Amino acid sequence: MEIKKSRYSGYCFGVKRALNLTEKILQENRSKNVKIYTLGSIIHNSGVTRGLAGKGLISIRDLGEIEPNSIFIIRSHGMSPRLIKKIKAKDAVIIDATCPFVKKAQARAENLSKNGYFVVIIGNKNHPEVIGIKDHVMNGEYTVVENEIDADNIKSMEKIGIVVQTTQTIDKLKLIKNKLLEKTRKLLIYNTICSTTKKRQDSTRKLSKSVDIMIVVGGKNSANTTHLKEMSEKYNKLTYHIENYRELKPEWFKNKTKAGIIGGASTPERDIIGVIEEIEKI
Repeated sequence: MEIKKSRYSGYCFGVKRALNLTEKILQENRSKNVKIYTLGSIIHNSGVTRGLAGKGLISIRDLGEIEPNSIFIIRSHGMSPRLIKKIKAKDAVIIDATCPFVKKAQARAENLSKNGYFVVIIGNKNHPEVIGIKDHVMNGEYTVVENEIDADNIKSMEKIGIVVQTTQTIDKLKLIKNKLLEKTRKLLIYNTICSTTKKRQDSTRKLSKSVDIMIVVGGKNSANTTHLKEMSEKYNKLTYHIENYRELKPEWFKNKTKAGIIGGASTPERDIIGVIEEIEKI
């Protein structure tokens, strides 16, 4: 079996930064009686999340769980300014691990709203990154667009501005942009898809065309990994999205000679290596 691994697999810059900050804070406070919180998972990878929990990181669902004089880490997806204000009121020390690309999308959304634009956020409505971006729209004039139907439902208006969830695809941006051109005479587009995401997607497109089977490695709740799987499926129907080597099935590889592998932005290199080693045994 010939195995081709994408050069853009594994942690992106934003995820590496968030994990390094988190590990540093956990290490510095290891012998202190200080609780360290994050709202939800620091990144969308269950294995990594479990490992950090074992070192003392407490993932919460409700800010009411935060104790005074604790530490709160803003995850890589960013957070609503409204929620950050509530955390400050708890007298917690805030460590901001927001990805710089996400911060740029937040700033673009805020700038558009200040200049009178109706803000269209292209992304997944329930994703924490999108929730954080929409709360940066100062005038409350926004909508989140996931698909063509959402775009069709937007009324015509004078000024529309677009920002994009950093892990979305350029194809989705083009599709929605063409729809919105019919809705306004002034359309301002900020392509806030992160550069690494685009390279990873381009690599997936090219690799999936050159192999018999594609394995996409990453969390099932990871937006960027899911987009890689969807993109791969367009060019290679034998695409499988797994979280680790235990999900591999030997029958997938029957009569196949070339396998492609790509990992999402929140996928540890060890998970990708584990998948490669398991395929080599088949």
